Order: sequence, then structure tokens, then C-alpha cells
Amino acid sequence: MDATRFSAEAPAPAIEWGIRQGDWLRRAPGRVGGPGRHKEWLHFCVYGATVDVLINFSVVDEIAAADEAPPGPDGRYLEHARLTLLVRERAWHGEVQSFAARDVEIHGGECALRFGPSSVRYADGRYLVEARSSDGRIAAGVALRPVAMPSIVNNVQYGDGPPINWLVVPRLTTTGSIRIDGTTHDLDGALAYHDHNWGHFGWGRDFAWEWGYGLPDDPGNPWSLVFVRLSDRAHTRCMMQGVFLWHAGREQRVFRDRELHVAQRGLRRFSRLCKVPAVMGLIHPDLATDIPEELSFDGQGEGDLLHGTFTTAEAAQVILPNDQDLGVTVINEVSGRLAVTGRIRGEELRIDGRAVFEFLGR
Repeated sequence: MDATRFSAEAPAPAIEWGIRQGDWLRRAPGRVGGPGRHKEWLHFCVYGATVDVLINFSVVDEIAAADEAPPGPDGRYLEHARLTLLVRERAWHGEVQSFAARDVEIHGGECALRFGPSSVRYADGRYLVEARSSDGRIAAGVALRPVAMPSIVNNVQYGDGPPINWLVVPRLTTTGSIRIDGTTHDLDGALAYHDHNWGHFGWGRDFAWEWGYGLPDDPGNPWSLVFVRLSDRAHTRCMMQGVFLWHAGREQRVFRDRELHVAQRGLRRFSRLCKVPAVMGLIHPDLATDIPEELSFDGQGEGDLLHGTFTTAEAAQVILPNDQDLGVTVINEVSGRLAVTGRIRGEELRIDGRAVFEFLGR
């Protein structure tokens, strides 16, 4: 089937308008005298035939500067830029790079930034993404064209912390390739996912999330899905949960909170784990995790039905120092299979494909 045949039902001008309205870099308010501890990132995941590619550009306020006075006459404000680059062939591997301020360009009000040789820019209806590892062994160059309307969620409260915000583009088509250790993997026609998150929140606070996105193996299948669940760090209190569904490029249904039942089964055990940055693996060397073997969700409401199961496989851990203590926050990037069935607005729903879920705060 034509991988983009359904995009005619979500006109390109409407998608373009949605992205231009929502997917722009907010920058740190501390630069102009506002509150500190701002975090913001652009996240991309491409599902290739022979490789999965995860690229994340993040900007966070420097902890030492977050509580200081507003910037001085030179207008400078300390921000820390990181690139997370992970690839999965048979298993995950990759790295997290940090960049000196002189090697960073961030264009507030646009979707455009550069971290050294790596960059992302939205132009002519496509995200143009370049990402390179510090040793040059991994180099990706892709153009990602959105074929589904973005969805934006603002001011989501968690516990006693300030709200967080996100924008999701659930489905994009790819042109380009990635080179890994001299082998080039063609990504033309691969489906991809993108999100953009920002807000004032601290690693190590009393919150956690489970966040998943999956696309069908058959590119002609018009369904796309995003799953999100925010909870306290002990996973005893759910603050918000939802399953977002798109059909033919348009958001079709959102199951929220009491319409959903989420369950987990078993614990996935690993003989090895990719940990990045590598030095943080010395601080957090554990192989034991509480990543479930299976996460399932059931939705029911307004005559609509939904059942989904994510079966976990390989994991990579992004390990971040907490903002206000000596502990760490672990973001588990977990690849696996997603199977979803249901009936939405009279349409049969079926998704069977690869997926990547995030488990944070575990």
C-alpha cells in the first residue's frame, strides 16, 4: 500500500499550520528574569527496516545558575545542551553528548537548533535532522514529513510541582539514512514519531511517567497511537492517563482517566543494559529493573472499545543526576511489540507493530 495514502484526509496545509503554531522552542524564561530550572527537548524516533533510531535534543537550565539573579548586561544565561543518540540493531547502543555554549545555537520562537555538528530544523513541511556521535561511528541524516495532525497538551499538573507541556506528532514518513560503524541503513519510507516537551520540573521529584508510541508494520494502516500515564514516583497514585488515537492523520479519539484501566505483568530481566552517558553507568550499575514484561490497557466509553498490549524486549537507560540531591533519575527506553484492537466511532481498529515505550522514575 501507499505509505501516505491516508494523508489526503489530513491536508498538508492544516498539518503545517498546527506545527507552526505549536512546535517552536520556548527557551528558558530565566534568560529574561523569569523562573529557572526550565527543561525542553525535541524527541524523534524512526522505525527502520533493520534499525530503530532515537534522537533527542535537550536544553536544561544549568543548576548552578537556576536560582541566581537575572542575566547581566551581556544578556547571557547558562543553559546545558545534550544530544542523546541511540540506535537499536539487535540491541541498543549509543551515547549522550554535552556541548559547550560556543557550539550551541538555539532559535527561540522557531523549531531550529544546532549542537555542534548535529541539528534539527523545520522547513518546507519537513523536520531536517542531523545527528552524529562524538566518535563519528554513528551518523544520521533524515528528513521527516508529518502526515498526521499534531496534538498539544498544556499545563498538566503533577503533584505539587509546576505544570509540564507537550506536543506530539504521532506519525511522519522518512527519507534519508543512518551509518553505523561503516554500514549504511536506508530509512526511506520508514515511519517515525516526534514529540516536544517543556516546563519547569526537577529530576528526582515525586513523579514518574510511562509514555509509549507505536505505529503499524503496514504503512497503509491508517491508525496511530500514543499512550501516556503520569504517577507519583512510587506508582501508587495516578495523576493523569490517556490513549490518543489518530485515524487517517486526524485525531479520532482520546480515552482519558476513568475510561482506561492499565495493568502490568511480570518483570523483565536483562543480562545486559545499554547505559548512557557511559560514566553514569558507574554510578548506577544495576541490571535489575522493574520494567514489566507486559503493559496492557483497556478503554471503554461512549460505545468505543480498546484493548492494547505492549510486550517489552530490549532496553536502554538514560541516567540523569537529580536536580536537588545526590540520586539519579533513570529513563528506560524500551523497544518491543504493540498489539491493539478495538472499535472506534464505528471503525475497526487494529495496530500490530514495533514500538518504543519510556518508563521514567523506576
